[in-house]
Amino acid sequence: MITREVDYAIRIALHLAQVRQAGRLDAVACNQVARAADVPYRFLRKIVPRLAAAGLIVSTRGRCGGIRLARPPRRVSLLDLVQATGAAGVQLGRCMVRPAACARSRTCRVHRALRGVQRTVNRQLQAQTLDKLA
Repeated sequence: MITREVDYAIRIALHLAQVRQAGRLDAVACNQVARAADVPYRFLRKIVPRLAAAGLIVSTRGRCGGIRLARPPRRVSLLDLVQATGAAGVQLGRCMVRPAACARSRTCRVHRALRGVQRTVNRQLQAQTLDKLA
């Protein structure tokens, strides 16, 4: 499931990609990103450290500080953003995250079917990069 946090992370990164593609490489103030991406500032301040820890953005403090993409938009996928928020991806079920959580996961036909669908979803998220979406 795409949570609100994942949605906000995607909006933040997408705005930074648009700024970068417009030729601006310097950092953008967090309050400007929050307004432009329609993300509440308090959520942005919660998400930015996760994106920075994942190596997706660079955050600088101070009068000329702000945030910017750490990589070119073509090297940031939706899967990267989903995973940076702490999710293992868009998971179809808890047995996809932790197969040991379900005693039937080794013999369950549904589990095997969902595992294939899960791989397809993850491949599609990996294929969708910010340069294609900006």
